[in-house]
Parts: sequence; C-alpha cells; structure tokens
Amino acid sequence: MKTSLIYIAAFAAAITLSDANAQVRIVPQPPPHVWKEFVKVEGQPEAIPAEWVATPEGKLAHSIKIPNPVPADSGYRPWMSGDAYFKLLCEREAGEFIYKTVENVEGFYFMRPPNRPSDDDLSDRYKLEAPEIERTFQLMKAEPTQRGIIFVNPPWNMFSFVEEPNASRDGKSYIRISGYQQRVSVMSTSEVSALNSQFGLIWRGLLRPHDREYGISGSEWVVLDLRTNEVLAVQRVYGRTGKTPNTRDGIWWLNAGTCPRISNIYTDRFYEFLIKSLAPPKGKLK
Repeated sequence: MKTSLIYIAAFAAAITLSDANAQVRIVPQPPPHVWKEFVKVEGQPEAIPAEWVATPEGKLAHSIKIPNPVPADSGYRPWMSGDAYFKLLCEREAGEFIYKTVENVEGFYFMRPPNRPSDDDLSDRYKLEAPEIERTFQLMKAEPTQRGIIFVNPPWNMFSFVEEPNASRDGKSYIRISGYQQRVSVMSTSEVSALNSQFGLIWRGLLRPHDREYGISGSEWVVLDLRTNEVLAVQRVYGRTGKTPNTRDGIWWLNAGTCPRISNIYTDRFYEFLIKSLAPPKGKLK
C-alpha cells in the first residue's frame, strides 16, 4: 500500500510539472539592435545613426542649430570608468538653458510625439534614439489624448491646447487636442489643416563618443519659434543604465539614472521645463 501511494504521488507530481511546462512559453529576445549607417547633421558634432533622421520629424529635429551645441570633445578618455564619464557629461553639458520667455502662450505644436517603447526596446543598448525621454512614454497609450494631458490638465498644467502631426495619411495635416479638465470634461481632438501654434517643442537624441558602450544616452528638448526658427530654450540630459539584473548586459532604460540637476523622470518635468520659455496666461500657472 505504501509503495502504491509513492507511485501515485510521483505520478501526480509529474502531471503538475508537465502542466507547468505547458503553461510556460519562452519568448526569445530579439537580437541586439545594430546601427549600420551614420550621417552628419547640423545639430551636433558627431555623425548620428541614419535611422534617427528617417522621418521628416527626425530630420527636422536634427537640423536645428542651438546656441549652445555640445563640443566635439566630450572629455572622454580611454581610462575612464562609465560612472566617471557619465558624471563628466552631466557636469559639463547637462542642464536647462532658457534664452527667451514668451508670456500668455495658449498652446504649442508638439512637433515629434515619441512612440511608446516596448520592453524589448528598453532592454536594448542601441534601439532607442533618446531612451531617457522615450521611456517616460512607455506607461501611457500612444494616443494624442494621453500625451495631451501632460500639458492640458487644469488646474495643474495650464495650456489650452496642444497640436501634433496627424499620423493618419487620409486626414488633415494636424491634430488639435484641447478641452480636458479632470473630473469635468474629457480631452477632445479635431483634425485641422493649419496650426494655431506660433511655437513648437521637439526632441532629439544626442550622440557622444563611446556613450552607449558605457550604457549612457543623451537627449535634448528644444523650444523654438515656428515663424523665425529662433531657439527659445534647450533642456539637455543624460541617462545611464547597465547594472540591472536579469536583462541583457544589464540594460534597462526604464530605471536609468539621470543627471542630478534633472533627476525627475516623470512627465511633469516636460511641462515644468516648457513653461520657463512658453508661459501660459498670467494667473494660470499652478
């Protein structure tokens, strides 16, 4: 009888293990992304991956000349550790640079809405152009109404509207997002043929010598006058990853460290930076 019980227990355990194995699906990770082609651009001294300028918005972003471009010499030296190089870039190059402030701005053109990165994107050293920016959009739907709440969300975020390129080829050129008020009204969208915005916000990746080898990525937000192309403000920041367990090479951009002067990783930092150069009507700032 005892022997029979042992066989029954072993059989039950085998069935349980078989069921568990049947439920486990090992999903292979895509091969590491590789930058294959590089091009020179006006916006920075290093040749950048051609894929960064593969769209009209990317091409525009990297054509912008800013008043304080990064120098050709990043300060990198072969004997540096990754931590030392990251610290150097943060100290020498990162920060917010406000050249002009415009008052009573009702809205603006969000010229290059970031895509929503996947987990595979965030665990790849080279896949994302500006991981430190793009990661912030991983936790929201890739929809204009979701992005719009970053800037149109009274009584906290006080722009009246945001405009974006219209991703639909069958519609009008732009999408206008407006009307949201928490617990009062939902965000509305409309397709429009012409912009109301006089000012724009755009982002771009920043490439420094040997940065991705050390798990470092750079990015810039640029605010500009759409009529004159004058640059009103720049925010430059670096992120660093490479020490996360259970990921390929320790890469996980979602929890990457950032420069001490710009340590907020949430979307409200984009709004806080923007209103330093494009201020909503007086009395409406939170």
